[in-house]
Amino acid sequence: MRYPLVTLIFAGILLCAPEAGHAQQVATAHHLGAQLRAFVGPAFLYAVQDVGNAAVDKATGFGVVFNFALGSMVSEDLALNMDLALAHSPSAAHGVLDDSVFSAVHLGAGLTYWWMPANVFLAASLGMARTSVGGSPVRLGIEIPVNESSDVGIGTHLALGKQFWLSRRFCLGATLSLLASAANNPVGGRDTSRYALVTTAALTATLH
Repeated sequence: MRYPLVTLIFAGILLCAPEAGHAQQVATAHHLGAQLRAFVGPAFLYAVQDVGNAAVDKATGFGVVFNFALGSMVSEDLALNMDLALAHSPSAAHGVLDDSVFSAVHLGAGLTYWWMPANVFLAASLGMARTSVGGSPVRLGIEIPVNESSDVGIGTHLALGKQFWLSRRFCLGATLSLLASAANNPVGGRDTSRYALVTTAALTATLH
């Protein structure tokens, strides 16, 4: 009976050895060199603008957001990166407009800080932003703008995420993200700022 038991123990060691090796490899993984981080997930888009006479113009909708951050580690825990975020809602609510399409874009430069070995990151970027709302107007006997694209304004993007190493150069996890912008938008004879927010909880990945 002793030999079958020894055989089973030996087989178990052989089966566990690759897993142990993988665990050791992941435990020593760290961020270095060029870095591409991306996420995609459902989003809520919101915009508001003062149009005068104590009235505001609002647009809200659910959609999807894509984000790509390309950069490089400049120290053990800090990366510099370019940041591109695209948000889109195909059926937003916008006053009397039917089937409104609400889009937001952000292009900026920023930083990503990693807390290791927890593999938690905080990213922030500042740059250019623009929003657009358009749709088919309800017939009210007056001219209603079908598309409202803001000027290029200023935007900021914040992201907080947690990732898990799948290999020494690739990790996968989740991110909470907030995109905010302000840009002039001529509407109703007034050139006031449209303020926009995009929030999301997304699946994220980082590749070195």
